Amino acid sequence: MILRALTLGLCLAGLSACSESKGLLARGVAVAVDDDSVVPKTSQGFPPRFAALVEDTSIPALLLTVENRKQTGRMLREARVNGVDTWLSSDLTALMLEDGMLQGTRGLGSELFAADVSEPKAMILSGRGGYSDRLHSNLTGTDEISTRAYRCLVETQGSATLALEIGAVATRKVTEDCKSLDQSFRNTYWVSVNSGAIVQARQWAGDEVGYLMTKAAAR
Repeated sequence: MILRALTLGLCLAGLSACSESKGLLARGVAVAVDDDSVVPKTSQGFPPRFAALVEDTSIPALLLTVENRKQTGRMLREARVNGVDTWLSSDLTALMLEDGMLQGTRGLGSELFAADVSEPKAMILSGRGGYSDRLHSNLTGTDEISTRAYRCLVETQGSATLALEIGAVATRKVTEDCKSLDQSFRNTYWVSVNSGAIVQARQWAGDEVGYLMTKAAAR
């Protein structure tokens, strides 16, 4: 199981290097590791921060795909604080997910610095439809934070059985169509019928990064 994590963890190595904005990349990685120096590697080739997660096989995993870069890799959960999970890749790219919903990115480029997803999350997890609001704060090319408000329509789109690493999962498929004054996007979530958790999601992270697909994965 450790070998599997090591091998697939390498798939994300260099992921953040695909960003065209090197300044934003450096800032994102620095935020992720709380250090702007060169990160040392273990004998396995991983930063110590990630290597420690690999060694603990009880830590859950997910698969991340950055669609516009056609790159997929494995992430491991590093921490859970105030209901927000931080997921880390072998190159220290990080995602912040709140019950499966994207709340932030680090190391992917024009960062989604934070998001308030409390309203749509309550609707999506409960199976209710209707309108909700969300807020996104993104890091711009001038190292400033730009915040936008979105009005979103949440709708259930039927059911689907997913073939995931963790097995076949019966789900509700839910879409969230969001618009601001100058942007629009559609997020899609697959919510387990049995557990009520989001086991797969396609979510928009901003104009530069585009859509991220996350899937529950095995160790």
